[in-house]
Amino acid sequence: MSLGRRVFTAFVVFIIVPLFVLGAVSYLVFQHITEEKYTEQLELSMNAIGRNINNMIKEANYFSDFWVTTKDSVQSVEQSIGGISQSASPDASTDDRYMEEMLERQKLSQRVLLTYPGIKSVTLYPNDGRVVKVGFIPDKPIDLNVLKSKAIYQEVLKKNGAPVWIGPNEDKELTGENNLFTQIRVLLDIDTLQSKGILVIRFQMNELNHTFDFYNTAAGDTRRYLIVGRGGTVVYDSAERMEGQNFYRNVDPNGKLDLASNFQSVKMKFLGEKSLVSIHNLGDIQRLGVGDWSLVTVTDWKYLSGGQTKILSWLVGITLASVVLALFYNLLFVRRTVRFIVKVVSAMRKVERGDLTTRVSISGNDETVILAKGFNSLVERVSELLEDVTREQKRKRKAEMMLLQAQIKPHFLFNALESINILAVQNEGRKVSKMVQRLANIFRISIQQKEEIRVDQELEHLRSYLEIQKFRFEELFEYEIDVPDELFSRNILKLTLQPLVENSIQHGFEGIDYLGRIIVRGREEEDHIAFYVEDNGIGIDQEQLARFATSGVTTLEELYEESSETGERRGLGVGNVADRLRIHYGTGYGLILCSAPGQGTIIKCVIPKTTRGESHDAEGPIGG
Repeated sequence: MSLGRRVFTAFVVFIIVPLFVLGAVSYLVFQHITEEKYTEQLELSMNAIGRNINNMIKEANYFSDFWVTTKDSVQSVEQSIGGISQSASPDASTDDRYMEEMLERQKLSQRVLLTYPGIKSVTLYPNDGRVVKVGFIPDKPIDLNVLKSKAIYQEVLKKNGAPVWIGPNEDKELTGENNLFTQIRVLLDIDTLQSKGILVIRFQMNELNHTFDFYNTAAGDTRRYLIVGRGGTVVYDSAERMEGQNFYRNVDPNGKLDLASNFQSVKMKFLGEKSLVSIHNLGDIQRLGVGDWSLVTVTDWKYLSGGQTKILSWLVGITLASVVLALFYNLLFVRRTVRFIVKVVSAMRKVERGDLTTRVSISGNDETVILAKGFNSLVERVSELLEDVTREQKRKRKAEMMLLQAQIKPHFLFNALESINILAVQNEGRKVSKMVQRLANIFRISIQQKEEIRVDQELEHLRSYLEIQKFRFEELFEYEIDVPDELFSRNILKLTLQPLVENSIQHGFEGIDYLGRIIVRGREEEDHIAFYVEDNGIGIDQEQLARFATSGVTTLEELYEESSETGERRGLGVGNVADRLRIHYGTGYGLILCSAPGQGTIIKCVIPKTTRGESHDAEGPIGG
């Protein structure tokens, strides 16, 4: 992926996306906090409403208890009720005393009943089969047989005087044509506590409207209160639209609601609109004779999220403005800088490929100008230095190769000629001929202008050197050369093996009291050729090995330091051969030494597989 795409991707991932995530998270968190705080306040309100409903039912029960447990009130009311409901129209013979008594009883009845204005009708079903009723509104009493057929009748008998309530719409046959709150209880004799009949009182709970209006002042039509009774029937609806309907049919069936929960608040659809539905079970009023009622508050979600929508609008607007400004910044500044960097990288790649004429165009007046000028100056300086290094390397390599080819040291030549002279004096003409021939071979190969020769020529040069040295040190060492014929046609840098053997003779066999042995082996290994020069000499200590491995001899001054004893330059040495191989073949090739004091020395020489006319790779098994 290009730098421009990376920067743009990073811009989107680390700036644009976090802005949207921040906005979304902020909105959701604010929404959650709002819902949480509203739910807490709503729970307090519903608890308060539940207490008001409890007090309302309790007050109705107090009046009913007083009415049924006060002997005079019961008897007077019953008598007045009986007088009103059963007496026929008086005839002309009825005297004034009867009219006054009936009027007095009626006043007593009204005086007792009006102590609780919510009562709309009272019906007494004495055990003698009569039906005694007083009503302040038109209200047809319950047929006793219908009442006895209801399950609630057994509950009334079981409670034996305690009230049992049934809400509007829970059973319209019991709540009457006006669908009122209805209390049913057994009327007991105060003295004997025996049942005197069934008492049915119907109430109109106007206090409910006042209570819900008080707690719904701020929300208006966006919030409604429901009282849900047995089987999910809506007993009361502050909006007066769902009374008598089944609550569960108007909510989302996937919503997990539990009307028996002490308090629960769920966000779901109600009547097709997204709402917050809160439930509070009115368990405290069950001991007052009321059934399993629950208070439900339904709040329109639009009402709750109205302020959040404004905040979201502002948040979206600010986010979009930030995104536009960020894009403008990206186009105006970041993209320009990236394009400049891409231009510099392209120029660097050209320089890497060897085009040192490459230059970066200069425009503007910011730091990119300094960078462009610096890059151009650097390339120009590198070009100059490369030319200087190239010229120096050529001179150095030429000088090294010329000096390294001067292998016939005066001391060696003197000793060889002295040996030939001795043979001549002894009339050893055949040996003289061989010595001269071998010395001529050494000269012939040394003065060749070619850097590389065939392996068989290198081995011929090595044998000539070994034969001359063996004549001089006949009892010092013996040698063996084991190189396969298939390697003879391969190329090798000339004068490679002879210095390694010379190292064994001059240093490895110094001071030994046994016969030295030199073995030269050649092997073809994968994509390179390896020559092994082994001796059984005195070996090399670890300090010298470490110095060879880490530094070696690299300068011409060290390479051709003069001997303090003879005044002539020292031999090439192992380090010099390693340098020549690195110079000629590259860092991947060279020498590997393995030695220990008293254990002899093994030198491995690694060169590439090349024949006449082939080129070699600069990366090989050692450095590559």
